[in-house]
Amino acid sequence: MRGFTHYISGLAAATFFPSLVSDLRMGILLPVIAAAAAYFPDFVDFKFGKFFARRDYEIDPAPWDEKKHYAPKLVKIKELSEKNRYQFFAIEGRVEEILTRGSGTVTYTILDEKGEQKTVEEEYNSIVFILNDGTGRITVEAVGDDYKFFEEEFGQIEEGKEILVFGYVDIDEVDKELRFVVSDAPHPQGIAETIAKAIEEAYHEGERIVKIHNIRLPGDVYRQFFVYLDPPKREVRVEMGPIVTPGGVAITDKPPEYRRYGIAKVSVPFIKTYPKPTRIDSFSGPEIAFRRAEFRGKTVVKDRFLPWHHGFSHSLTMGIIIGAFVYAIFKLLGYNHAGDLALASMIGQWLHVFEDQLGFMGSNLLPPITKDVIPGFKLGESGSGLTNFSTAWLMISFMIWNFNRFTEPRPIPIGDAKLLLLLIWPSIIGFGIAIVRSFKLRKEIAQLMDYYTNLEAFEELEEVGGI
Repeated sequence: MRGFTHYISGLAAATFFPSLVSDLRMGILLPVIAAAAAYFPDFVDFKFGKFFARRDYEIDPAPWDEKKHYAPKLVKIKELSEKNRYQFFAIEGRVEEILTRGSGTVTYTILDEKGEQKTVEEEYNSIVFILNDGTGRITVEAVGDDYKFFEEEFGQIEEGKEILVFGYVDIDEVDKELRFVVSDAPHPQGIAETIAKAIEEAYHEGERIVKIHNIRLPGDVYRQFFVYLDPPKREVRVEMGPIVTPGGVAITDKPPEYRRYGIAKVSVPFIKTYPKPTRIDSFSGPEIAFRRAEFRGKTVVKDRFLPWHHGFSHSLTMGIIIGAFVYAIFKLLGYNHAGDLALASMIGQWLHVFEDQLGFMGSNLLPPITKDVIPGFKLGESGSGLTNFSTAWLMISFMIWNFNRFTEPRPIPIGDAKLLLLLIWPSIIGFGIAIVRSFKLRKEIAQLMDYYTNLEAFEELEEVGGI
């Protein structure tokens, strides 16, 4: 659930205590502590936890320019090396020599709607030239749609012309020298290869944590891309998408197909716990932990989204600690309702844990008694408008209901049960729709698990060279 929903839930918890309702009516705002306690788990994780988490790989497809805080970063040619392969940069220099201009043939891989690969060979107009920025020389090439855009932007490319080039770094397969490919996005192959490498290392070493940075562009827009983990095919596929607003609305087409897909094979068995691809656009990019685990008697690698999230901070144990801490502090300060405030704070934090348990990630509920995360109920994603609205409406209904029954004479003169039913019916409908929708998602997850039952077949094929 979103932070606002948790905060409202904490306030609602406080209104179940007549003493705290009386304080609020008198203008004493201390019961708001319960709302802060309900928000506390996310505050700890996102303000502190993620900065102290270990990262084995940081995938940064388009490093930010330090001055402008968006990509592409303006670099000197001498700063580039093989480790920058597929990353998105800008270079400013002079066209020193034009090597070729005309048409050529390009071979690339595309994917159909089912994720099947298809090799395409097409002829494109192209230009290849040497760019010199005073610190070094690099071969620059532009083909297809990028070539058309390039000449529309700069006109006829001639020797001696000063230009600013956007594109990604690549390595020539023949002479192994660096090349710079004109484009408006990084190539996704680097992302796919790093994730595949992390999965293989996790299988042998136990765990690898990967941070994937997003791609922020001028104008507060983002290049959207998707990461697909395909366990049956043992593939990591990455697809570059359109440029989108912070709200995810596409404002451009996707990149041309010849630089849209990145595909990397994985040599070890792995499973994916969530059936949808990982989408990266606005906000900071995700972190994924790949951990070696046992699944139906087989050793595999499992993914865990945001490994620093939903740990101890999202446990019932933490709620008890918060309650004890609030009681101690406010008892010392002489607050007459310290006990009720402590209970409300503990319940508010527990409501956060329960609400998040409705989603997918789940939580480690009672550490140190429990050691691992218990899967969520899969009722909806954390950002689901339907479940957030239904929960927030329910909590606001509780607040109205409590204020009414703790006030004499009652502002709404009807019975408690009838009033509660009148208030919460939108939430009942909302949760009902969410439950119906969750059946479809559960079916997709069940199909995914059916794939995993074939892990044995995969390994048998591997033994005879079938994979």
